[in-house]
Amino acid sequence: MNSLILTLLAVFLTLSSTRSWSQNQNGFTHPGLLHSREDLNRMKEAFENKKEPIFTGFKALEESLYSKANYQMRGPFPEWGRAPNIRAGEARSDARAAYENALMWAVTGNKDHANKAIQIINAWAGSLKKVSGIDGVLAAGIQGVKFANAAEILRYTESGWSEEDAKKCEKWFMEAWYPTIEHYAYFANGNWETAALQTNMAIAVYCNDRELFESTVKYSIVGAGNGSIPHMIVYPSGQCQETTRAQHYAQLGIGLLSGATEIAWNQGVDLYGWDNNRLLKGYEYIAKYGLGEEVPYQHYLDRTGKYGLGGKHQNYTKISTVSRGNFYPIFERIQNHYTKRREITSPYSSRVVKMKRPEGPTNDYVGLGTLTHWRNKVIKNESSRVPGPPAGLTHKNLEKGTKIEWVKSVDPVNCIDANHYELTRSLSPEGSYKTIATNIKDTKYIDEDIKKGTTYYYKLRAFNEMGASALSATLAACAGLPPSWKQSDVGEVKISGYSLFDGEKFTLEGAGKEIGGTVDSFHFAFVPMKKDSTITARIIRPMSSQWTSPGVMIRKNLDSDSPHASVLLIPHWSGALVSRSSKGAKTQILGSTELGETHVIKKNRLSTPYWIRIKKSRQTITGFLSADGNKWNEIGKIKLDFGDQYLVGLPACSQLDKVSTTVTYDSVVLQKDK
Repeated sequence: MNSLILTLLAVFLTLSSTRSWSQNQNGFTHPGLLHSREDLNRMKEAFENKKEPIFTGFKALEESLYSKANYQMRGPFPEWGRAPNIRAGEARSDARAAYENALMWAVTGNKDHANKAIQIINAWAGSLKKVSGIDGVLAAGIQGVKFANAAEILRYTESGWSEEDAKKCEKWFMEAWYPTIEHYAYFANGNWETAALQTNMAIAVYCNDRELFESTVKYSIVGAGNGSIPHMIVYPSGQCQETTRAQHYAQLGIGLLSGATEIAWNQGVDLYGWDNNRLLKGYEYIAKYGLGEEVPYQHYLDRTGKYGLGGKHQNYTKISTVSRGNFYPIFERIQNHYTKRREITSPYSSRVVKMKRPEGPTNDYVGLGTLTHWRNKVIKNESSRVPGPPAGLTHKNLEKGTKIEWVKSVDPVNCIDANHYELTRSLSPEGSYKTIATNIKDTKYIDEDIKKGTTYYYKLRAFNEMGASALSATLAACAGLPPSWKQSDVGEVKISGYSLFDGEKFTLEGAGKEIGGTVDSFHFAFVPMKKDSTITARIIRPMSSQWTSPGVMIRKNLDSDSPHASVLLIPHWSGALVSRSSKGAKTQILGSTELGETHVIKKNRLSTPYWIRIKKSRQTITGFLSADGNKWNEIGKIKLDFGDQYLVGLPACSQLDKVSTTVTYDSVVLQKDK
């Protein structure tokens, strides 16, 4: 009997432990935003035993006016925003109070704090409809992550918050917060985008949305704007996009980015380690410069074309001394990750941590890193759970096949990498997937058994000694471009371009000086034609360069001075029929039409997708624009003789020096006359 009881007790404890971290059907682990269950337990144990330095970090939280169980709510409201300021202070205060009270509850076990956090979230979820204003992306990105972390803590502890209210909160995040940050901020400095990134990722995990989570991880590594890792930390030296603007802005951008990397880590995805720990290099660069030492500097023009050497808004030519030596509460998280989880030295970040400990809370950052992220060094013996599902799947077309890459999967508790991956493939998204590669040791694979022009669908699993992860999201990848489509750079470009197709969207990366004047330079995805045709496309976001001219084009050939007729969106922003009537002639702009305030924010930010069309009927070329793809407006006509053969397709031109741009087109239809 005693043996049976012990056996049953052991089974119960095993199941209980599994439930505390087990992945749901979509592969998510909860709680799993900035704080895992292990994190909450570590904080609680340190609080109860007054262990340092966590206990001193707790005192910083306890002393905050926003962590009090008797905090008086300042909201809710149906709308809040920045520029114009609509209840921004009230929303900021309540977001902070919700998070800090939820954290107080998790650490102390005092239900009064849980009740306060529940009161705040339920009130706002029942009222707020949108986050607005010219600065809405930044506002929503900074405050939304606090509400999301509060909700995650309450939902996955014994807080008393009902699952019905937790479900309502899911709907609230998707309807009131997500629309403002869905498309990031491709027109802005990187801190806007990393704010959006961390909150998009938090919403994805809270709502168990695998597709949204996948898109956030992918944006982290290949996003078009300044907030992705390679565009935030612009050189391997660690120099950051806003290094030339001010040191507090550089810290804001990278600090918010580390919020996203921590959420990804708790889901078993190692963005921290991507590209040889590039995030750490950014932190070390900022810390070293702030500590008074010299750092290498290279000129840089950002992805928008607005900031940096030759920037059209700010021509930054050197590293900024503004706020040098001022450090913000962002260093504990990454210093503890790299030194304690990964055993990688971070000498300059460690010096800053020692200077600033304990980290307190602030309005712009979650902060409180001494309490929430200090940990003992992780002893890596064996995995305690399966790795996270692979994420951040991307593809490139090579001569010998399709190259698929992804971000490394890990067991986030014992900090052990997945030991291999398995790749499956299908000819349809919902079809039968067959295993095409097993025991993949790296985070990349070249699929050589492909048919050019065919779109394939891929899924991955990660494995360790504990077993297999849940499946990744689906990667759609065309082997090359669709049948008949080709790609080429036109004219003199300083960065080679490329075109990708995923079964629905064309994504072009292109540099080049302009489409205009007497010669053009850009990247072109096209189809050779002999008969008359009409091409229609929708320009969707993001477009990183704010001086690009996306559109549809008919062109005699690939010569830089070739005759052409194009319908382009011209900054900032109008639609126009543009043409060069003969070889080497000057380009003319015909039929220009302003898009209007419905589609343009602050007179320069293209804020909605837009449709374009060009039709060739014998020697008559006609251009059209549409806001919705249904009602079309003719903007101009021109007579041009393209002869027996011509090219029709999609351009990408950054109009920036040594900086490419990303342009995405969907709903592309090429109609050929019979």
